[in-house]
Amino acid sequence: MTGSPPTVEVVLTGELDISTYEDARRRLEDAERACPDLLVVDLAGLRFVDSSGVRLILSADDRARQAGRRVALRLGDGIARRVFAALGLLDRFQVLDAR
Repeated sequence: MTGSPPTVEVVLTGELDISTYEDARRRLEDAERACPDLLVVDLAGLRFVDSSGVRLILSADDRARQAGRRVALRLGDGIARRVFAALGLLDRFQVLDAR
């Protein structure tokens, strides 16, 4: 019998906004189906994040918490870090170093 993977990582690049929301949502939900202990969402390669993108990440985190799992973020030094910091969300997540 195989268990859930300890970690699954999803890398999002380019823009995370209303126009890319559905694709990003599907990618996150596909990763969540594996029921990893830790879902790492790499946002370091983003050039733009709007409120729908932030909400997408918060929703994934809410689902993980309800299931007893965790979401961690790779933010790098770009726009994703600035947006999450400006919204006071850095303390909500484990923030990992960019690759």
